[in-house]
Amino acid sequence: MTNENNLSLASNDRIQNLIIEAETELSKIKPEVEYLEQCQKKLRELKDQQFKLNSLIMSLKGIIKLSDVNIFQDKNTYLSEVKISNDTIKSDAHINCVNNENPRKVFMPDQAISQVKNYMRTQNNMNYEIYKAVVFNSGLATTQKIKTYLVDNRITQPKTGKSFKDVELKEISSRANYLVRKSILTSTEPGSFRSVFGWCEI
Repeated sequence: MTNENNLSLASNDRIQNLIIEAETELSKIKPEVEYLEQCQKKLRELKDQQFKLNSLIMSLKGIIKLSDVNIFQDKNTYLSEVKISNDTIKSDAHINCVNNENPRKVFMPDQAISQVKNYMRTQNNMNYEIYKAVVFNSGLATTQKIKTYLVDNRITQPKTGKSFKDVELKEISSRANYLVRKSILTSTEPGSFRSVFGWCEI
């Protein structure tokens, strides 16, 4: 009778042995779980650092573009004039004028990221990734450029975890228009978006 009880899953001894076995296995995998969690934390920190460095580089390159300045003197008064051609505005990924209303503004990505934190959640937020896509396109981005950013940076869809590779542009445009309604982006024309933040006087 005792032997039968020992073989039964319902026996106290058998249950106790299973508990010990499970705890032993758990103790073996626990360090690996903790290690991987630390790796994930480190990865997030490195990505954040990478983002800040890229923003700094873009800002500094924007400042370098301002070296195309003609300085002249008139009765001890120094004036400067920044000349940016239409080709530069279209092709340069580091400096843009704000529409044609004020051509004396440049886009600073680091400031755009810093300023938006007061208006939206930045951790695990799909809307923030959409915003960053606009920021990394020098503050002005089409729906296609936003999609390219999401795909290239392996950003996944919140519900499915799938890539944005096969997502239609109208869905991405819908997400960007949500930020327009929140006054974080503006829509200069259908399918084109501009950051509200990050524009600085020169």
